[in-house]
Amino acid sequence: MRGTPLAVRAMVQALAELGHEVDLLTFPQGADLELHGVLHRRSLRLPVGHVKAGPSLAKLLLDVPFTLEAILRLAFDRYDVVHAVEESAHLIAPFARLFGVPLVADVDSAIPDQLRYSGFARGGPILWLAEALDRHALRSAASVVTVCQSLTDGVRRTAPDAAVHQVEDPPLVTRAELAPAEEVAALRASLGLGPDPVVLYSGNFEPYQGVELLLDAAAGVSGAQFLFMGGEEAQIEALRARATASGARAFFSGKRAPSELRVFLALADVLASPRVQGENTPFKLYTYLASGRPIVATRIATHTQLVDDSLAFLAEPTPGAFAAALRAALDNPAEAAARAERGVALIEREYSARRYREKVRAAYAAIERKVHRIPKAATEKPPPR
Repeated sequence: MRGTPLAVRAMVQALAELGHEVDLLTFPQGADLELHGVLHRRSLRLPVGHVKAGPSLAKLLLDVPFTLEAILRLAFDRYDVVHAVEESAHLIAPFARLFGVPLVADVDSAIPDQLRYSGFARGGPILWLAEALDRHALRSAASVVTVCQSLTDGVRRTAPDAAVHQVEDPPLVTRAELAPAEEVAALRASLGLGPDPVVLYSGNFEPYQGVELLLDAAAGVSGAQFLFMGGEEAQIEALRARATASGARAFFSGKRAPSELRVFLALADVLASPRVQGENTPFKLYTYLASGRPIVATRIATHTQLVDDSLAFLAEPTPGAFAAALRAALDNPAEAAARAERGVALIEREYSARRYREKVRAAYAAIERKVHRIPKAATEKPPPR
């Protein structure tokens, strides 16, 4: 389960439900998205194999047919706006301007930061090009949509005149949607888990996520089982060997469909977000809060712009500190439940699916007002879509 595809689905679904007609262009990998009001198109398939989370050569290669397909659509179809997510905004910005189609740049994360954190490009021409394309896209966009305050601040530093709309991610699952006891028991048995408390991590296993930090902390938390949901096979094998060496009680489910998250969350006693790098709030954190389960997270900006010590057990990003926070959550059930309850209230008040749709509606109302004030290029073909 990856945050950006889930965020894209949420945005596309909200736009369709609000009455917009959406053409969705994606890479050829993955399942088809079938939503009323959405036409899912795919770019040309290339023999690049499996595409994992994070920057990669495979993605760079797939960007070529993806961009060509987007250019063709802009040239021959009729759109009010092109809503481009992350690096696709960098790629399509010059062509959106060429064809007179206003650009909405959707910033789920800072691409230059992703390149640094992943180790794909810590410097040199690739990083310089990414930074230049980022500046161009943000400064030429009619509007920018961000998912958290740190990204909003970053956009305003790069493009002070940009019209920015902050639309935080919605939760995938709420407490009311958690699976019943019989489904939880079946999952526990299928994974070989015992009756002891379960600490759950869900997400990809890229280095910035801090999965190794969590595994090292697990060795210092006796009596708990640690369940990791996600990851590539090679990553899982490496972590399994690390767990064996440290004595941590670690279980790996592999990748699961988002629909199964309701069972995993119901199974968990504590939810962990051990991220060690980044500024954008993890998509999973909204779902964690909505589930009503206690949360243990690292005390870094990616988390603290959303939660504080009244909502979660926060720890410095070291194995010892994280283990202490996990023990505090497990050993103090009344306090853990109180913090979790405040987290549910925050989601219901500010970040529910209803509030998400309201924010998308408001953002697109402002985008529509601005777009209609932008002079149309002489080559644009009315009426717009």
